[in-house]
Parts: sequence; structure tokens; C-alpha cells
Amino acid sequence: MAIGLVAILGFALASGAGAAGASAATSIPPMPTTITVKVPDAGWRLRVERVLELDREVWVLAQLRREPGPAAQMIQRITAEIPVALPEKRLRVFVAGKSWAWPNDEGYEFVASLAGVVRRAETGRALYPPPEK
Repeated sequence: MAIGLVAILGFALASGAGAAGASAATSIPPMPTTITVKVPDAGWRLRVERVLELDREVWVLAQLRREPGPAAQMIQRITAEIPVALPEKRLRVFVAGKSWAWPNDEGYEFVASLAGVVRRAETGRALYPPPEK
């Protein structure tokens, strides 16, 4: 009797995990509503400048800026809100304005200027700021 009960419980647990795993595998994670960058001190600000939709990707273009004056000298993370809902496509984030030498682990593409990125995405559709009518 005990062996039969253990087998039934084992089957029930395995079946439940399989069903939960299957639904989790088919669900798409939500697109982010913010981007976060690790910076060397509290004087840094991050702002989303543009959001562009291309055929297979969505590009978020952000600018880092160091405010003048003293700031707390500690590594921290700063966040910027993505001002529009993103379509469910591959996301690429380009960040300009980084001036420190250590590598960041966010998986973003750090660029010298956003101008070159904008030129590369000239066939894309502007999601933010909205196109003028």
C-alpha cells in the first residue's frame, strides 16, 4: 500500500511540474519598462532619447550624462523609464556617454555617440518620441 501511494504521489508531482513547466516555456517574458546602468558615482543621470522599431528588433537609445559638482563616490545603479510600451521583438539597448574604463554587465551596447546608431536605423519606425504629424 505504501509503495503504491508513493508511486501515485510521485506521478502526481511529476505531472504537475511538467504542466507548470510547459506553460512557463510557452509564455513570453514581458518587455522591460526600464533600463538600468551601473555608474561610478551618484552624479550620473540616464535618459531614454529614442525608441525605434525595426523589422525584427526594437532599439532603445539612451544617453548617460554626468551632472557637474560633487557627488557621492560609490558605484550604484541608475534607472530610466522607457516611455512607451515595447512590441515583443528582440531588444537592443544602445547607451552613449560612458566615460569609465571598467566593463558593464548589463548586456547593453555602449557607443561613443547615438548619431551613428540613428543612421543605422533610418528604416525603422520611431516609437518615441512620436513622429510629428
